Amino acid sequence: MIKHFFKLIWNKKRTNFMTSLGIFISFIVLFLVLIAVIYNISNYLKPLGFSYKDVWYITMDWKDSSQEEIKETLLQFENAFKSFPEIENFAYSESFIFTPAVMNMTNYEYDGREIRCNIRYASDDFAEVMGMEILAGRWFDESDNASSKNPLVINKYAKEEIFGNDIALGKVLHRDETEYIIIGVIDEFRNAGQFSGSSSISFRRISLGVKHELSRFGSEAMGSRILLKMKHGTPFQFEEILTKRLSNIAKDWQIKTNTFELLKKSATLQSLIFPVILIVVCGFLVINVALGLFGVIWYNTNRRKSEIGLRRALGSSAIEIYKQIIGEALVLSTFAMIFGSFFALQFPLLGIFSFIDTNIYILAYIFSILLIYVITALCSLYPSKLASSLEPSEALHYE
Repeated sequence: MIKHFFKLIWNKKRTNFMTSLGIFISFIVLFLVLIAVIYNISNYLKPLGFSYKDVWYITMDWKDSSQEEIKETLLQFENAFKSFPEIENFAYSESFIFTPAVMNMTNYEYDGREIRCNIRYASDDFAEVMGMEILAGRWFDESDNASSKNPLVINKYAKEEIFGNDIALGKVLHRDETEYIIIGVIDEFRNAGQFSGSSSISFRRISLGVKHELSRFGSEAMGSRILLKMKHGTPFQFEEILTKRLSNIAKDWQIKTNTFELLKKSATLQSLIFPVILIVVCGFLVINVALGLFGVIWYNTNRRKSEIGLRRALGSSAIEIYKQIIGEALVLSTFAMIFGSFFALQFPLLGIFSFIDTNIYILAYIFSILLIYVITALCSLYPSKLASSLEPSEALHYE
């Protein structure tokens, strides 16, 4: 029976070409959409690697202030933070947390190899404020002031990429003429948000007590954000009191306070824009193809009333007619997906999206095939029902 279906569809390949083309395009688009959907779902289920709850942040624009003025003002800010019982701890950071569209990459050299890695900046209390997990070694502290090499903390993905199964602690990376010694390895850290993927990340130290670090504030906006670990239950009305206090210290600065919970919601909306657009476009395409497929099956079924009537007269049961109409439609979809599979499988083989795991491609491929078969079966249900209920006398009446 299946062999007969394939032969029948192949013999009518010119007639079925446009329908097959529509199914082929739908399969490819559905495959790409499912890659995006499964990729985002898998990212959503991963841990962020830090805790954003009860963490507020302050952004600052110090305009043309000198380095000495910036340092003195920030030290006064620190004293103000310590005077508020609502603030448990604070840390400096750059403005790249929950900002999906922003990337900051750098290249390190190790053992004759060049490694590309995301770079982040943070102060000594950053890991405690953000509730991060240290897998090996330690985070930055005051002992790094006396180090002849710049301290560096990397995440587990950077460790695996650079060192594999070797120990990373104490190893030295180079960037131009600067040496960085690895003092710690952290777990996951997906600063772009819940729908962002995992990547290699390195942390460099921000410290007001180190001159070469302080000189980066103006040129690379390091330290332009202060993170505050608040006591649980602190009302956001406290923001007005805090901002007013800081504005009195730095009268010429622009200071804004917000929470990471609100910033996370904004990052989530930004991350979902592209997948939602893909889903909408794919939905319209699949609906159009489904309507076209339904029309073709209906039209072909009506044209074959005499054939169906003859088969019924020769003893074919209603269920056999039912299976024939649905089977031919599924075989037509199979032909389209055979060609579609050739193009779909190029994505993992060529590594077109290198940040996407092979398992995601496999799942997207399997679900695409299943959905196309489900849509095809649904489109052929009603025409096949009409054909199976056709009486021989009624069908042969047209002859």
